[in-house]
Amino acid sequence: MDPLMTFWVLCVGCFFGIILGIMLSYNTAVKPLQYRISRLTSQDQRFHEQMKYYPYDLDRFKRIDGPVDGIQFEEDAILFVRFTDGHISCTKEQERVKHLLEAGNVRWFEFPTK
Repeated sequence: MDPLMTFWVLCVGCFFGIILGIMLSYNTAVKPLQYRISRLTSQDQRFHEQMKYYPYDLDRFKRIDGPVDGIQFEEDAILFVRFTDGHISCTKEQERVKHLLEAGNVRWFEFPTK
């Protein structure tokens, strides 16, 4: 085979290999991240809409993920906050946390780190 032809076949193969690698990387890394960002952005917009009529100081509210939506730190109380639209009932985990809180089964825990 002609050396020049071998060189061109190698160049074309590398070009298509790079294009294929970029496409695979995009589908496995970029697309899931774009989906996750759009989901988080829509959740954040919904959250800000819900907070429009929130009766407490938003600077003292800390948003968390889990069975509660956040924790409100007031001068005389700490509130575990769950946002509802009136139609969705509590999950089993949320009910369990609610019962633990109402029963007063809450403790302070410090974990020392170095």
